[in-house]
Amino acid sequence: MKPFDYSTAEMVIDATGSLQKFYALTNELSSTKHVRFLGKMDEADNIEWNFKYHGNPLTLQYNVYNGLTLLLQDSKALKIANELIGKLRAKVI
Repeated sequence: MKPFDYSTAEMVIDATGSLQKFYALTNELSSTKHVRFLGKMDEADNIEWNFKYHGNPLTLQYNVYNGLTLLLQDSKALKIANELIGKLRAKVI
């Protein structure tokens, strides 16, 4: 996903999520969901890691102000993203 692509949908995983939780989720995705991260953007207050889940492009985002979110580029991925969000929220708590 390109930075500042405003055609994306944003789904909140944890509005108060920390950087530590972000890295825990990336580890969870790569170890149990067999996700390979395709691109990473790391800035001081925002981190975005792009990946594909069941063929759908998604982005896991950590923002100092907004917490942990999942961004999707295509509305076709909404069902898959909702499924993944449920699994990730269970891991955050």
